[in-house]
Amino acid sequence: MKPADFSYPLRKSATGLVEKELAGELLLCDLSSKKAYSLNQSAALVWKHADGRTSIEELSTLLAKETGAPADMRVVEFALRSLDKDGLMEQAGLPGGEEPSLDRRQLFHKLGWAAALLVALPMVTAVKASAVSRPSRN
Repeated sequence: MKPADFSYPLRKSATGLVEKELAGELLLCDLSSKKAYSLNQSAALVWKHADGRTSIEELSTLLAKETGAPADMRVVEFALRSLDKDGLMEQAGLPGGEEPSLDRRQLFHKLGWAAALLVALPMVTAVKASAVSRPSRN
């Protein structure tokens, strides 16, 4: 049963995406658009678990368990907005028409520096991928 209060984000299908874990980050290469994205540990956790069955509240709990920081849905919403902006979500699961609630600086301020550093605020970084191509099969 899915409570009406929570939304269920869904990540973009892995079809056409190449995933590679590097030094605690996740590199996603979109072969169709020839774009690449680097997700830090927090953003990667949100993306991996955004399966359309896990609520934003559950994602928050998972992130808290992984980082040891208090659960805060604003951190997950921040990650989902970043992922959605870069086209990595089928459905972000955020309320429609809502303006982004907090930017990164405001989120640091609201959470407090110690908590924000502990949770390692989610970061999605577009990587120049002019040479992105299908991996060779040797």
